Amino acid sequence: MKILKYLTLALSVAALAACGGKEPITPEGGGDNKQYGDLGIFYDNDAPTVEAGGTIAIPFTVTGSEGATLNIAATCGDADCTIDCKYNANWQGTITFTAPKVTAAKDVKVTLTASDSHNRKVSKDVTVKVQASAPLTVDPAVAVKSMAVKPGGSFTLQYSTTGLMDATISKVDVTATSGWQAASAIDKDKVSVTYTAPGAPGGQLTADVKITDSYGRTANCSQNLAIVEISVAANAANSYIVAPGSTITIKAVKGNSTQELDLDNAVLVWQDAQGMVKSVSGNGPEKAVVVELNSGKSGNAVVAARKGETIVWSWHLWVTDFDPMADPFVWTSTATGTTYTYMDRNLGAMSNEKYSADALGMFYQWGRKDPFPAPKGTTSNVHKTIYDIDGNVVRMEAKERPTWDDHTTTTLQTSIENPLTFYHAPNSSYPTQDWLTDEAGLQDDDLWGGVSGVKTMYDPCPEGWTMPAAGDGWGFRKEYSKEGKLNDDKPYDSTKPWYIEWDSTKDIGFRYKFFDTGKEYWFPFAGHITCQDGDLQSVGGGVQIHTRSTESSLCKIESFAWGNPASEMGLNRPYGSNVRCVKE
Repeated sequence: MKILKYLTLALSVAALAACGGKEPITPEGGGDNKQYGDLGIFYDNDAPTVEAGGTIAIPFTVTGSEGATLNIAATCGDADCTIDCKYNANWQGTITFTAPKVTAAKDVKVTLTASDSHNRKVSKDVTVKVQASAPLTVDPAVAVKSMAVKPGGSFTLQYSTTGLMDATISKVDVTATSGWQAASAIDKDKVSVTYTAPGAPGGQLTADVKITDSYGRTANCSQNLAIVEISVAANAANSYIVAPGSTITIKAVKGNSTQELDLDNAVLVWQDAQGMVKSVSGNGPEKAVVVELNSGKSGNAVVAARKGETIVWSWHLWVTDFDPMADPFVWTSTATGTTYTYMDRNLGAMSNEKYSADALGMFYQWGRKDPFPAPKGTTSNVHKTIYDIDGNVVRMEAKERPTWDDHTTTTLQTSIENPLTFYHAPNSSYPTQDWLTDEAGLQDDDLWGGVSGVKTMYDPCPEGWTMPAAGDGWGFRKEYSKEGKLNDDKPYDSTKPWYIEWDSTKDIGFRYKFFDTGKEYWFPFAGHITCQDGDLQSVGGGVQIHTRSTESSLCKIESFAWGNPASEMGLNRPYGSNVRCVKE
């Protein structure tokens, strides 16, 4: 029996040597093999979580090595995930786990295994919770409610996607209202679809866009667009007198010019009569903006052409039945013999009646084409409430003019892109205070034609009308008489054409009266918007009316108040003042 025992041990050693193993250690003095302790694995985080496409570290420690050399390896139960395992001489390490960028939520088993030369081996699992990647979506790049088109014409809509991660768009399917054609194009994570109208476009386009990505995921977008037909465009201007309930097609050019705009949609910026504007639609290829108005509503609105979400130009709609040539204020200068034909009301006013808040009109910064809302009432230093296309209240914003470090840039383009922002200048910019620039050399004296004497791209008056010059054309204001000094409370002479009058419950203003006909024209005290902070002030106390002219770094205005019935002065250009257009 003793011979058999040693023979068995010899065979075992030989077999181990043949497999590359090591001879087990024989306990001193013979007897059984020495027994080693168990290996152990411990994770610092037993419930790791990772977002799609994210990477996390899972620290671990292996115990019980007792001086032996360990082999440590990690495996992952999901081929879409990647892992890496590193450890140090103390058998402490980290499993680095990276989740796929596109995945559903799932639990992934990670197994760490440690073994040594004593034939010990241990494995331990940890479950990584992988969060789902963001879903694939496709949506209109710009929210529009309507588009304009000619019969057989076309327009292009842009669609943006989210959740693609490392996927690509592999396919686009478009379904449109019967008769419409649709052609799509893919540019990385964006899709554009060109819609071509039938001979009779109808009033609505229903379009469904479906995208498929390289993972086989799909996303859908469905939208209903009101379709309006493009008619013959009105002549170029920055403001239009439009009858309530009508439709106007605006030629998409820069104001009073032929410079075409690059646009792909149009939007209502604001309206001061809730529900007045039914729709605003644009068409890039046709260079047109179409505005539909609801009947029974009058007021003012500003509409804009946009490229994406950036405004490229905007226009003032004066929604009224007013005919400016029905009863204009015609005055002939006794000094020069020149006849001037003015509108009988301020630009944007809904009435020319004495004491009426509807006669106050809009405000303009010198050289800018876009209006700011009129006061709420004849003594109210609060602007009229304005609304978006859905009837939500929007607000005029007053901001300090941007600072341009290169000393060559102005705020002109910024003001075009932000027609509802009133730009005031910092006090440090005196005396060259201007919403446009604080560089005297960059001031533009011809924004309203003060140098050239012609109607410019930025002139705010409707077609056939323009900004008046200072000087001779305002000579009618000298036809007054007043007892005492100008600044005292002595009355004006009502037998003179230029006369100040008021109703204590309504409004104060000057009237000009032609005594041969008895016809009167009203110049209300509409106040002004201050150049320092954009506040509305002095409503009922005075008014400034802009001219196209400048004086040094200032603009020239006609000042109306109790003590200056014929005052013309220079004013800092950021002020918001009224406009009274004159016939070209």
